[in-house]
Amino acid sequence: MQATHLDAERRYEQLRLEARKLAEASLPPKYKGVISLKGIDSHSLARAKAWKVSDKRQVDWEWTAGYNVYSLRYPKRFELAIWKSDVLCGLSIGRPSYNGSRLRIDFVERAPDNCPLRGQVMQINLLAAEAYALGLGADELRIMHPSNQELVNYYSRYGYKYVKGSMGLEDVHEQKPHYLYKRL
Repeated sequence: MQATHLDAERRYEQLRLEARKLAEASLPPKYKGVISLKGIDSHSLARAKAWKVSDKRQVDWEWTAGYNVYSLRYPKRFELAIWKSDVLCGLSIGRPSYNGSRLRIDFVERAPDNCPLRGQVMQINLLAAEAYALGLGADELRIMHPSNQELVNYYSRYGYKYVKGSMGLEDVHEQKPHYLYKRL
């Protein structure tokens, strides 16, 4: 790893830490001291491996391998592990646009079984992502590739607007992703 990459990793980890602290401080009083927002580490990745066997899982993203590649490629990334006591409740990862005007959330997953924060993981995730986006100076947050209409409707409840993409089969360069966005 080059020195410039390591420097970027350190600088942006500090920004991620500040965003998580701000988001934790903004949680409702009933969650203070109960929920912790952390970066993704080997402990959270080990806990996420248990999700693979659940038949309730909506996506099949390999968190360990995917995170390792993603984190190496994007030192400015957003990442979040949501814990309630010793239970991993959710993971998410995203990255800013090259000019830093937007932050995109690429992968979000809630613990598929026995999640004590069921129904609140996305709200907490958006709180931390918005704090990180504002820390970057971004003016827009995007949720990329919602997997179904139910999720589009769910995210819309938080003020996000849907943009339908196009998946042109003839020319790969003409493909445009579908996502939801919110101006900050």
